[in-house]
Amino acid sequence: MKKRSVCLLAAGLIFCCCSKKNPANPTAVTVEDLLLKSNEISGWSASGGGWTATSETELFAHIDGAAPLYTKYGFVEAVEQDYQGSITGTQAVISLEIYDQRTPANAQSVFNEVVPTLSNAEVWQSPNLANARVERFMLSQDIVCLKSNYYIKLTVDSNLNEALDVLKTFANNVGSKIQ
Repeated sequence: MKKRSVCLLAAGLIFCCCSKKNPANPTAVTVEDLLLKSNEISGWSASGGGWTATSETELFAHIDGAAPLYTKYGFVEAVEQDYQGSITGTQAVISLEIYDQRTPANAQSVFNEVVPTLSNAEVWQSPNLANARVERFMLSQDIVCLKSNYYIKLTVDSNLNEALDVLKTFANNVGSKIQ
């Protein structure tokens, strides 16, 4: 009995120490929890290692020149993951970045600074997101949006309308994971 109690205690300590979730708030999510799983959107799989930043130092290591925008407005953590798939028979890559800015007001401030830098952004109304913009370039497309305390950026390396549809599906799936 004593041996079993020690084993259970050890397992509990390992779980608490290794878990990224806050034991005081087990329903809290990390930015990694918001990433899409491989084939969550049919035919799209995570590719490459991506990156996670849980400190300003790590953020600067990954995005350097863009980091001050996020650190200025309450940066908590961020994650980036690329996904490989096919659009009308051509291979494509979608890059997903999610930034936890601590509060909805901070996420809105990041968004408010980004939007004026966009050249031809169009408003996109999404049921799962607040304040979304689509920007189309000659060879790629971006969506910038937010929900709650998260600022989200997605990019696809295709200018096809079908690529934008897939990008919107990605954005909506991420948004549906945020309460």
